[in-house]
Amino acid sequence: MELKWLEDFLCLAETRSFSRAAGDRHITQSALSRRIMALEEWLGISLVDRSVHPATLTTAGWLFRRLAADLLRDAYAARALLSSRQPLGDKDKVIRFSVAHTLVFTFFPTWLKSLHERFGVLSACVHAVNVPEGVQQLVDDDCDILLGYHHQHLPILLDPNGFPFLMLGVERILPFSAPDKHGEPIFRLPGTSGKPLPFMAYSSGAFLGNVVEMILLNAPQPYALQRCFETHMSEALKAMVVAGHGVGWLPESCVADELSAGTLVVAGPAAWATSLDIRLYRSASTPKPLVDELWSFLSRASDPKLMAAGKPLEAGGRGTQS
Repeated sequence: MELKWLEDFLCLAETRSFSRAAGDRHITQSALSRRIMALEEWLGISLVDRSVHPATLTTAGWLFRRLAADLLRDAYAARALLSSRQPLGDKDKVIRFSVAHTLVFTFFPTWLKSLHERFGVLSACVHAVNVPEGVQQLVDDDCDILLGYHHQHLPILLDPNGFPFLMLGVERILPFSAPDKHGEPIFRLPGTSGKPLPFMAYSSGAFLGNVVEMILLNAPQPYALQRCFETHMSEALKAMVVAGHGVGWLPESCVADELSAGTLVVAGPAAWATSLDIRLYRSASTPKPLVDELWSFLSRASDPKLMAAGKPLEAGGRGTQS
């Protein structure tokens, strides 16, 4: 039996159409039919009632559908587990990155591509983290480089002599809402006590959640928000805001496509926003030569093409903590 037979069968069970399933699987209908027949022959039982339209599973087919899904899930899990036990290569030639959740989707991919073009191809092991988690990983030597946000009122408390940093860029975090038919925000700050705005919030302990709380503590006027949803992931929060569930704060890089498409609009004036630094941190005691080489290259870099956010790199590469 081949795994692709199970994938074919589950696709057919979902679409109830040989032609649609063949299209989804990028094979011909006759090839799909042959694979389903091969699976039935291997099992020794008919899975599909071909006498009716649309295609219908037999009683055995419905039973096997769940078993097939479990078999595939276990096979995929086993492959992922075993693959994770195979090192990318010599550990001294792999950079272990811990990257803030939002930046792993927005800034990091383009930045790493630019790095490959300018520095050379790197083998990278990347973990998406909340900023405090990433700081702990750096301290515990569970990562080589931390890429995260920093705000002067919510500083990353690391000794700059032991954990130097580089400034890669700056971006703002602002309140957003889905637009009405006139392109105006459905939910506009500050809200009223009689009609508080539904608030799409970050979970307690999330770095961006702390940033939003800081903004609200320094709000330019009284506001009325009712927490209706919370998550630690900015992508999940964005989906709720785009769907029109309420107002939420998001980094600009996270919503560039939505702003361009007009599916999100800013929900308040500039006083409801703040700026975040995008920084790289490393441990000065890391003995890995590749990290030293990369850091030295980044410290000298002045080419704005290296910076995915379009901001020049801070010269020198070693700063004083805010």
